[in-house]
Amino acid sequence: TAEHFAAAGDDSHPLPGDYVVLNADRGAGRESAIGYLDPHNEPRALPGDKRIYARGEDGVVIVEIWLKNTGEATVLNENGSVTLRPDGGTITTTPQSTFDAKADGSIKGDNGSGSFELAAGGAFLVNGVTIDTSGNITSPATITSPNMVGSTSIKAAGKELAGHTHPAGTPPNNTGPNS
Repeated sequence: TAEHFAAAGDDSHPLPGDYVVLNADRGAGRESAIGYLDPHNEPRALPGDKRIYARGEDGVVIVEIWLKNTGEATVLNENGSVTLRPDGGTITTTPQSTFDAKADGSIKGDNGSGSFELAAGGAFLVNGVTIDTSGNITSPATITSPNMVGSTSIKAAGKELAGHTHPAGTPPNNTGPNS
């Protein structure tokens, strides 16, 4: 029976079939396990990287944390990932969506059916509609509403609705202001 040694903070155990490196210790029959090799999964870390992964009982990688020599850190499994970029921005990916928070303060989200963006300057864009920081709304398509309520008039097709009149009758009178 060998004592198990690993780096501080590394809480992991080998699986059956992993290779082990043993070091003889003082005393008859004493050994220390100082390292293991996973014979089934190809190493992918580049010089300076640190990649930690967990395997299912079948030896297949099911989740990993990859600290890259670029300053990027990624946690991922078969269903999604979270990446911290070197500039502090993050991107989260799930089976149905992505969420990207950039270091400049902008945020984007997409789920395949729709998208939104909060620009670094504060404008909010959702499915092609823009709401600026003053609350003005710009749409590339029709805006439909059952009621529009406000303390000021609405302008439609260049006509102010609150004081808009129509000529009527003889002599020319008008229909009065809209109410």
